[in-house]
Amino acid sequence: MSERNKWAEKLSAKCGVSDAFLKIALDELSESCYGDAKTSQEILEELTLSCHMDESEMRRFIEEVSKNCPFDAKKLRDEVVKAGGKKDNVFESISKAGHGAGVDRSGVR
Repeated sequence: MSERNKWAEKLSAKCGVSDAFLKIALDELSESCYGDAKTSQEILEELTLSCHMDESEMRRFIEEVSKNCPFDAKKLRDEVVKAGGKKDNVFESISKAGHGAGVDRSGVR
């Protein structure tokens, strides 16, 4: 089993988000804005474990990341960690890390 699959299964067991979705999310986040797999894994771990995001919220987050490129994925990771588990702040972290004008936060619980 690949490291990516092991990572997704382990995280899925902790957070209740399907491992299939986590693998897709990892690919999308890694490809967005020149992110790397390791940093993308760290971002997804933070989103699921600290922010308790579900699949739909994570999907919106990744869409917003893609819309607000370019930026440094490591800076995004740092901003997500600074958000302290607050979903509203996590979406703001996209703007702080990038050059986007703003982020659509509708539907954030």
